[in-house]
Amino acid sequence: MLIVTGHLTIDPERREEAEAAVRACVTATRQEAGNEDYRFSWDLDEPGRLNLVEQWADEEAMQAHMGTPHLAEMMTAIGPCIAGSVEVVRHDVTASKPLF
Repeated sequence: MLIVTGHLTIDPERREEAEAAVRACVTATRQEAGNEDYRFSWDLDEPGRLNLVEQWADEEAMQAHMGTPHLAEMMTAIGPCIAGSVEVVRHDVTASKPLF
């Protein structure tokens, strides 16, 4: 299993534009084979920080996602909305279980 976490810092004046770009990609990505979760959410403490969490069944699923038109479209559309740091980190997970 692969987990991807990170954030994008969005210009507050372009929040709606960024959200529209992300929403379209999220809808398409959740239909992809091997996608187990794909979420973006606004941070409660830092205005303009858009957090992301992805979960992929395996390397092949994540790599297939990287070549999709909807991801390319989102990256193009969100580029002008970026107003600060961007961080995306991959985590290779061997086991997972509920805490509660």
